[in-house]
Amino acid sequence: MKQSLRWGMTLFVLLSSTLVLRDAAGLNLPPQTDSSYTPLPGSPDRKAILSALRAEMRRFDSKPLVFVVRHLRIQRGWAWLEVDPQSPNGRSRYEREAALLHKKATEWQVVERMPAFGEREAEAREDCAYFTQLRKRIPGLPVRILPAAAQAPCGRRPRA
Repeated sequence: MKQSLRWGMTLFVLLSSTLVLRDAAGLNLPPQTDSSYTPLPGSPDRKAILSALRAEMRRFDSKPLVFVVRHLRIQRGWAWLEVDPQSPNGRSRYEREAALLHKKATEWQVVERMPAFGEREAEAREDCAYFTQLRKRIPGLPVRILPAAAQAPCGRRPRA
């Protein structure tokens, strides 16, 4: 009994030390691939996801953009991103953008962009319908990457 307790304590100390050292070293290692996470600013995945959306938006408008990230979650090669685009100096601000991205091989690609926030009349109802259809179209889509309101069934919205 004492030996198994000692072994358990040793394992706990080793695992805790590893996590502390990893965090102290500033490593931005994602958690297990089956859990959702938000990549840290400056991390390779975050940079690649933002670059993919920027390239997609440049197809329609070439003005330089900086993104203020409102929501970004990744799980199993899928990412949901919501940003507030603005000019590099921050003086011009544009409509919020939201997009679903998928990582193919080593590259993040925009699968689709959600209709712009200013183009929707009944935002909550239209959002519910959009996310319901999105989950039907892409059955393997990890629900945990979506905003909290999109994870609940229609009519049962989480309180803000």
